[in-house]
Amino acid sequence: MALSCVAGLAYVLAQIGLPVPKEILFGLAIGAGALGACIGLYLLAGFLQRRWPLGTLKSDRSKGEQFSFEANSPEQIKATIDAVYNNNPRADVPQLVNYLVFQAVAFNSSDIHLTPHRDCLMVRYRIDGILMDVAEISERLKQPVINRLKVLSELVSYVRDRPQDGRFGVSIQGQQIDLRISLMPTLHGERVVMRLLIRADLGLTEEQLQTLGGILAKPQGMVILTGPTGSGKTKTIYSALQEILRQSQNSVSIYTLEDPIEYDLQHINQTQVEEGHDFTFGKALRTMLRQDPDIIMVGEIRDLDTARIAIQAGMTGHLIITTVHAKSAAAVAARLIEMGVDPHSVASAITAIIAQRLVRILCPHCKRAHPPTPGQEAKLGKKLPPGVLFYEPVGCPQCSMKGYVGRRGIFEILEVNESVRKLITERASSGQIHNAFFESEAKTLDENGLAYALKGETSLEELFRVLPSRKEFE
Repeated sequence: MALSCVAGLAYVLAQIGLPVPKEILFGLAIGAGALGACIGLYLLAGFLQRRWPLGTLKSDRSKGEQFSFEANSPEQIKATIDAVYNNNPRADVPQLVNYLVFQAVAFNSSDIHLTPHRDCLMVRYRIDGILMDVAEISERLKQPVINRLKVLSELVSYVRDRPQDGRFGVSIQGQQIDLRISLMPTLHGERVVMRLLIRADLGLTEEQLQTLGGILAKPQGMVILTGPTGSGKTKTIYSALQEILRQSQNSVSIYTLEDPIEYDLQHINQTQVEEGHDFTFGKALRTMLRQDPDIIMVGEIRDLDTARIAIQAGMTGHLIITTVHAKSAAAVAARLIEMGVDPHSVASAITAIIAQRLVRILCPHCKRAHPPTPGQEAKLGKKLPPGVLFYEPVGCPQCSMKGYVGRRGIFEILEVNESVRKLITERASSGQIHNAFFESEAKTLDENGLAYALKGETSLEELFRVLPSRKEFE
């Protein structure tokens, strides 16, 4: 029986991506007797103490695993994975996982994709919004790598036939990074996507920061963010909550409802909804309102029940910060009315709408100036003064021949005034609401984006790629 325990331990270590130490193999080789098993376990204890001294596992769990590598080019990453891991029969799988995460951070990636194929595990990084092939992990290491990620995320290693979600943290060169992980079963194995959650500057202008600060200082109401998936809405909300805490010196009670929780925030009560266990946004929000909150962040309004409760809370002494999927900021009110919310309630509750997009930043080493073409002027919808220059991507070794390095946010912050409230109540079109918003001094996404393009920070083609078309407001 003791020998069976040793053999079982060897199997578990192999499954979670750890090399089976020679101490276990030695114990197994002695034979089926208890003496061989005991010798193996004794030697294994010494191996584990050397690999993880007492206390380090607890430290790693709380602070994230700490490691560092040299930043490599895509070609070097592929060569390293082939030479050090794919062609190594005793490859260190935990080190391989660390290497993949480190290189993703070095490339300023937002996501790591591990896609299973028949004979390999494809590694791809999403860099500046674009997926890039990086390397292939051999079939032999495919499941150990996935199992290692499950262990780090405290997921069930043997479950492979249903989706799982988790998170874990790492520390790279003193920078704390959280990773949100999602696993989905596919034909050739589990597909893994990891979102890298790195705290960074949002890109708001000084004027926008002041406007946002005034909005968040109000004791009640509803602030709604809108934008496509991956546009940074959650990061903006978290930054807003931290700014509220800073200004109030932690004197307010803040709650969040999320699916899933992305960042672990101090002094904020965070709750994850579980739709599969009938713990929905609506039910959680009802309970949360009995917890004496000042500010509530609702990750997303998806249904009528959640919308009605959130709007009622915003009208009765709470500040609600949430997101709604809509084509534009002006379309948010119409989206809520389409869900079945009374237009008068929508008009009374909403205090501001923030629309945002992420645009890629031109590489400063290779960007090239050019005058706008007639086609570009037509898309901008305005006549530009003579002599105006914009910049376009070229590509060089510093940007891995992409022409862009990193991304920044473009925002429009729309405060709801009485004329807009009247239009919402009358069920006006998105175009009419859009025009009413910008009769004031508020700047549109187009105007803010054009300002960045004129500074040479991004290209016109990038603006045309990410900003909503004018037809959406007609």
